[in-house]
Amino acid sequence: MSLKERAHDFYTATVLPNLGVSLLLVAQFFNSIMIVTCKLLETDPQNKDKPIHPMQILFIRMCITYVLCLVYMVTTRSVDHAPWGPRDQRVLLVLRGILGFFGVYGLYFSLQYLSLSDAVSITFLIPMVTPFFAWIFLHERYSILEGVCALLSLAGVVLVAKPEFIFGARSNSGNENESTESSSTELRLLGTGVGLLGVCGASAVYILLRKIGKSAHPLISVSYFALTTCVVTFVSTLVLPSVSFALPRSGYQWFLFALIGVSGFLMQFCLTAGLQREKAGKSSLMIYSSMVYALIWDLTIWGHLPGLLSILGTGLIVLNASIVIKYKPANSDQPVEDLEAEGGKYAAPTDIDLDNFIVTDDEESS
Repeated sequence: MSLKERAHDFYTATVLPNLGVSLLLVAQFFNSIMIVTCKLLETDPQNKDKPIHPMQILFIRMCITYVLCLVYMVTTRSVDHAPWGPRDQRVLLVLRGILGFFGVYGLYFSLQYLSLSDAVSITFLIPMVTPFFAWIFLHERYSILEGVCALLSLAGVVLVAKPEFIFGARSNSGNENESTESSSTELRLLGTGVGLLGVCGASAVYILLRKIGKSAHPLISVSYFALTTCVVTFVSTLVLPSVSFALPRSGYQWFLFALIGVSGFLMQFCLTAGLQREKAGKSSLMIYSSMVYALIWDLTIWGHLPGLLSILGTGLIVLNASIVIKYKPANSDQPVEDLEAEGGKYAAPTDIDLDNFIVTDDEESS
């Protein structure tokens, strides 16, 4: 059997029956590339170029993503109601864009002061925060187990943040590279706090995305998020004195920006399509692949291994996230219909299933 035949057999026997999971795994890979590229731009470990503010990174990245969305929708003509989506969904789509900005900015900002793995571990709070929001806004049941896991996960965040008033002054002997993670407890707390704000934004986006369901094409959702972020970051760059506009200073920085835009576009499309194709149980397992990617990039690029407190904090967060995902009863075990079903049209929104948590840079999520 030739290599081509083996590849075809693997695709038909393994990939195709698990297309949703495959798309989500690929989405996490592109997401990890985007996150590590952002950290390289923000911290510049080689000290060759001036670090770039997260606002500017988001502006350029989302401009690229939005243009790619428009090009795809115009050239293929396969997206219904492009580019603004169905009229009855536009308010939700705009709100999705606004909340998505807070979700992605929280992660991008925290990368300035936390290691890649620490910043990603904070996003694992999404499975705990989303049911809490659903309890408040959708009046869904919120169990004692979920509340206890959420509180224990916050203890894990404290271990990741390593505040000096609890653990004492830190020694830099094990890690003198400030581009990997800050030794300042104030800056680590700031990064952690803004990261938590991003978790809240991402959790709200998950509720909106499941509410929108298949009423709007995935690319329309992505385009609203990208356009809204472009507007917010552009205005912020003009009015905030702490944020000054600066063009990339080298071909290396231009390459990183291009990589962010392309990987962001691919991640958003794979993620949204994967969420619409797969059951909640399988989808939620993909949350852990992002930590694997983060640890690999931390080690290969920065030569950084997380300290004991970070390992304990991350383990506590992951453990409680897995408990919530495993024992929270799903609203439905029925998979979402394929995008091409019903002649490529999109059905009305189905009931919200909040067990579907995939960590990304904007609700990570999208």
